[in-house]
Amino acid sequence: MTFTHLHVASAYSGHYGVTRPEYLAEAAAAMGASALAITDRDGLYGAVKHIGACLQLKLDPIVGVDIAILDEAANTLGRATVLAHGKNRGIGWQALCQVVSESQRHAKKKPVGLTIDQLAALVQRGDAETGFSAACTVLLGTDNPFAVSALDGNRDLALAQLSAWATKFVAPASLAVEVVSHLTKPGLALSSIHATRLIELADAVGVPAVLTNAVRYLSPDDAVTADVLDAARFLEPLGLFVPQPNAQAWLKPAAKMQQLALEVCRDYQRARQLLDATEALANRCRLEPVSDCGWGKPKTPEKSALGIDGNPFELLWAKTHDAIEWRYPAARENSKLGLQVRHRLAQELMTIHKLDFATYFLTVADVAQMIRDMKVRIAARGSGAGSLVNYLLGISGVDPIEHDLLFERFLSTERTSLPDIDIDVESARRHDIYRAIFKRYGSTRVTLLSMQSTYRARGAVRDSGLALGFDEDQIDDLAKNIWRFSAGSFRAATEVKPELAHLAKQLESDRKMNLLVDITERLNRLPRHISMHPCGVILGDASLLNLTPVEPSGLELPMSQFDKDDMDPMGFLKLDVLGVRMQSAMAYAVRERERVHGEKLDIDSIPLNDPETFRAIRTTNTLGI
Repeated sequence: MTFTHLHVASAYSGHYGVTRPEYLAEAAAAMGASALAITDRDGLYGAVKHIGACLQLKLDPIVGVDIAILDEAANTLGRATVLAHGKNRGIGWQALCQVVSESQRHAKKKPVGLTIDQLAALVQRGDAETGFSAACTVLLGTDNPFAVSALDGNRDLALAQLSAWATKFVAPASLAVEVVSHLTKPGLALSSIHATRLIELADAVGVPAVLTNAVRYLSPDDAVTADVLDAARFLEPLGLFVPQPNAQAWLKPAAKMQQLALEVCRDYQRARQLLDATEALANRCRLEPVSDCGWGKPKTPEKSALGIDGNPFELLWAKTHDAIEWRYPAARENSKLGLQVRHRLAQELMTIHKLDFATYFLTVADVAQMIRDMKVRIAARGSGAGSLVNYLLGISGVDPIEHDLLFERFLSTERTSLPDIDIDVESARRHDIYRAIFKRYGSTRVTLLSMQSTYRARGAVRDSGLALGFDEDQIDDLAKNIWRFSAGSFRAATEVKPELAHLAKQLESDRKMNLLVDITERLNRLPRHISMHPCGVILGDASLLNLTPVEPSGLELPMSQFDKDDMDPMGFLKLDVLGVRMQSAMAYAVRERERVHGEKLDIDSIPLNDPETFRAIRTTNTLGI
């Protein structure tokens, strides 16, 4: 018999989980599992990578989130795990995204989390007259107040607390009790006795009970890494906060989970029921990524958002052909250049039509024109400059025919992912452009892109040193000598880097310093925190916020919890709006010329082979050339 883990934190649970989603999926597949969940803390940061890994390994993905439960005064009462139901055309995934987004809505002002009433409203559909149905299941585990009361031996209070939850979650399969035993000493949380009490309470109230192992890492050996991450989360050295009790929070095989079921139930038949209930919930939560999450389906703003009435491809065809005279005034229809331009354009449009990307190009062209209307300098960079369509739409100012650039490097029928167009703008106006895009398309179709900052050598040394109780000055001195190597090669670097010679000497006899090096290497490239991507904007249709959870960015604009590597699998249009200081400098120079001399200058109209420009360069009185 197989076992499905329903509560698993990946490394994308910042300063909590240890193992990347792809390694967890590989281990689950090797154990013979048919499905695996990911339930990161406070967000779906690793969800797309988890789904992709599961698809590669022929596992059914299950996705949820571990969030805090708050009272009306925003005090944390405990935590709960929310699992999306699958194979329901995205209803469960949408509800899960809404749960996360709502929990993060006021993250700058109060703790991330939801009240019981908010959570109940988000995971259930319907009303008292028509009946309720569940889009998600909420698991109440050992971090919940009723479980704390059970641990304290106050059964009556625990029953009342669990019953209060049951009265809020009336839809079938909307609530379950999560039973966990990490084999701690009797009388402690996560002990088998504690788990037994939770089963008894669940049976008394009539709430289903399921078995999990509240996984934080892949194997027991990873527990020490979890301890270091705990220290970084609490900002305290080990020993000054309550640590995890042991190394039992790992991805255990089915046989061990079955043994745990028998131990906590003390009865074979009840243990069988517990395992069956766990698999029944797992089956309910198996996602079908294409229909549930829109996996791989390109999503662009609707025609109405772009002001289009007819067929987008026909409009793209008309716009590009109308622009030939503007870009190539000498390209008469039967001339050699005219034939070359039209042949190249026909090939590009054929590829765009096959991939159904017409709306994408019209969207980027619309954004580019909006930026020009704001009197902001703009230029395209990267492989997008190889597209004649981009040149004719005014997205790029580079003539791909004159410079013999390849369109296939930018877009090809061999690749079905959305192309990537980078737009350079004045750095001083970048945030204005972000806000204008939100205003132009509406906040339901636009979010900023996020990025995961990962542990590099210096950061890993600092957090490892904090956990081990090193003196602050000692950590600073060590960190200052670490550069140009990854945390994963720390020990090897001590053998070849002259500036680390003193550390290499210490390692011969200092056990604590050896432990520091080992722990630092363990943290290599683990996600450390989320931040706003320096240039990425996601444009989608009106369903965008049903497909990605968002949280406030530093600009107070919504930011997706998915990073750039998640864009292609989710079919999201990512537009890179890069702030370039030289563009700002050029714009300033043009304004100053007009202010001082009263002369307007169009830089873009100056020929690229302008003799006066090259004469000025030859004087060497230049900066930045």
